[in-house]
Amino acid sequence: MAKKKSNKDFEFSKVGTILDNISKKVPIYIEKEIEERSFISTGVYILDAALSAHMLNGGIPTNRISAFAGESGSGKSFLAYSVVKNAQKLGYSCIYIDTEQSIDLQDLSNYGIDTNLDKFRLIRSNKVEDINMTLTQLVDDLKDQKMAGSNLPKILLVLDSLGQMASNKEKLDLLKGDIKQDMTKAKALSSMFRSLNTDLGILKIPFLVINQTYRTLDMFPKEMLRGGNGLLYSASVIGFLSKSKLKTGDEDDMDLGQSGINVLFKTSKNRLAKPKKIRFDISFVDGMNPYTGLEAFCRPEYFEKIGIGKGKMEVDKDTGELSFKPGGNKYYVRHLDKSFFLKKLHKANIFTDEILEIMNPIVNDYFRFKSMDEIEETEKEFNKTINDADDDDDDTDGFSDATDAEDLFG
Repeated sequence: MAKKKSNKDFEFSKVGTILDNISKKVPIYIEKEIEERSFISTGVYILDAALSAHMLNGGIPTNRISAFAGESGSGKSFLAYSVVKNAQKLGYSCIYIDTEQSIDLQDLSNYGIDTNLDKFRLIRSNKVEDINMTLTQLVDDLKDQKMAGSNLPKILLVLDSLGQMASNKEKLDLLKGDIKQDMTKAKALSSMFRSLNTDLGILKIPFLVINQTYRTLDMFPKEMLRGGNGLLYSASVIGFLSKSKLKTGDEDDMDLGQSGINVLFKTSKNRLAKPKKIRFDISFVDGMNPYTGLEAFCRPEYFEKIGIGKGKMEVDKDTGELSFKPGGNKYYVRHLDKSFFLKKLHKANIFTDEILEIMNPIVNDYFRFKSMDEIEETEKEFNKTINDADDDDDDTDGFSDATDAEDLFG
């Protein structure tokens, strides 16, 4: 007897049950709830906002790969130390992989990093195969612990730097006297990022990669990452750093004409915020000032809200009312009723917590991607404006709907 066909719908909830059963046998992770994003601060407000579009209290995401790349001396490692210090304040322990023999535990302590073994581990190696094996084994063991129901510690991974890594083949070639380009390193690095990327997200382990750049020999040179395209495809955020001299006027005869660097940071790739370029300062004496770069939003159109802008207050002779007049070289600070040159602007008593709170939505709106609802609403408003303009038109300008190209240009 033929089996009777059922007209009962097979609902998607049952598909979910099938997936749940599969996940008990296959190590896949099914995300079912929207989790609030979290970030680790770089120590500079404007950079935190540019990286994450999470107002001024953002930074690098805690479940993705981020990269800082740039020329020598542009502040890449300094930023990495700052991220580690701020991560430890949030309860993270750090695994720092030094491929350049550039830092000692004693030096790291001077940057405010807790180097106790329960908070920090410094690994020295520049062989891509060894680092790949170490990280893959570490992440795989942590996944097993998570699958077994263990609560994992909060961990931050830092690789400083990718560009200085070598391969075993490169070393063997040198020992044999063969000096030639090694094509295996880029493949090994791509393999490392491919194998780690998803697992790091599942384990909520942020991975900060420091890298060098080089310029192509094209007619219009491009800045490129060293080590192939593996990092380019796997990282959620990539920032390119370049530098210029920071001059405060306090330099002495031995300061080589500068007292720090002014960093130009360009986000060449960002899945969380609009790619933008910002500037901030790193002083050789005082380190990073968290308020540098915020003057970019102290514009005349925001003065009524923020109360800081380049200009001065003037009195209307007829009414006696005070009004802000843009211009000049000094920034007027309303809550202090004083004016300051730029080099004296970046202070806590100027950018107070209250001022930062006011700036938050302005800065966030500048860097964040718009939602589809917002885009559709903007399009509706634009179309309404166009339609209203069409309704107001008349034929007094000599044109009508019947006018054709021959009438206009013939």
